[in-house]
Amino acid sequence: MAAPVIFDDGGSTRIKRVLPGNGVGEMDSLLNVDDLGGGVRGSSHKVNDSFTQVLIVCQDKTGNAFSSSHTLNGAVEVISGLNQQVSAQMVAGDLLLTVSSSASDPIVEAKQHKKKRRYVVSNSGPIETVTINGTKVYDTGASGTMLPAGADRPVLYTSIVLT
Repeated sequence: MAAPVIFDDGGSTRIKRVLPGNGVGEMDSLLNVDDLGGGVRGSSHKVNDSFTQVLIVCQDKTGNAFSSSHTLNGAVEVISGLNQQVSAQMVAGDLLLTVSSSASDPIVEAKQHKKKRRYVVSNSGPIETVTINGTKVYDTGASGTMLPAGADRPVLYTSIVLT
């Protein structure tokens, strides 16, 4: 099983890879924001591993946690507030992570604690939508109706786990 890659929103979108033992989870190429073409700025990192499952977990206004599980056979697109996007796409057996925006340069920072690294898109807001394999499956918007069963708005926290 692949070491999980996690996107979550602790105020800004965070990205981390949870490696067993002493693995730091380095993905420093995410820091190299540049022109991706077509008016889009961003950065990418290739994870040499295969991922087949997506778990979305949210905490709603009651403080309760809810989840939904999905099969990954294409791509995951996570749209955060302030028009920032993180995508994860399986390409030739590897996971290609891309941070991007057509509205403003993503400000990607690395933070490390106890030999575990995470990357923060500091100019993004909370996670708003998740699209898996081309189908929107999660939407925290007031008019959206796609939350895990039983969850209620507003959503306080969202986490997406790829394994």
